[in-house]
Amino acid sequence: MEKIGVVLSAKEAFEKLEKVGEGTYGKVYRAREKATGKIVALKKTRLHEDDEGVPPTTLREVSILRMLSRDPHVVRLLDVKQGQNKEGKTVLYLVFEYMDTDLKKFIRTFRQTGQNIPPPVIKGLMYQLCKGVAFCHGHGILH
Repeated sequence: MEKIGVVLSAKEAFEKLEKVGEGTYGKVYRAREKATGKIVALKKTRLHEDDEGVPPTTLREVSILRMLSRDPHVVRLLDVKQGQNKEGKTVLYLVFEYMDTDLKKFIRTFRQTGQNIPPPVIKGLMYQLCKGVAFCHGHGILH
């Protein structure tokens, strides 16, 4: 017997916990997946609606993120959900694995305490950065 899944909108599937960032293309929230309790990052992007549907640039971004998600040194795109904002306009939610911190915040914690980052930690971070960038470059993505 074939399983029939129910497609939930972002609002139905996730509970926003807090805004963790904001940029040119939208806002990023720490959220909880209602079905599993898993913490994720939701990137809310505005869609420029027209008669053509989803803009090609958005489709290209999602396609690239899905491909890059195969590498363990690149943040994983878990899902894509569609929703509506308060004005009834279509928005797209990119669901990413949630990371507690980023490199900038990590470095800042050392600067604030006046400590040096231990050389083995720097070596590990550089290795991960180089591996992630090499994967991007190996797949025609410049970063």
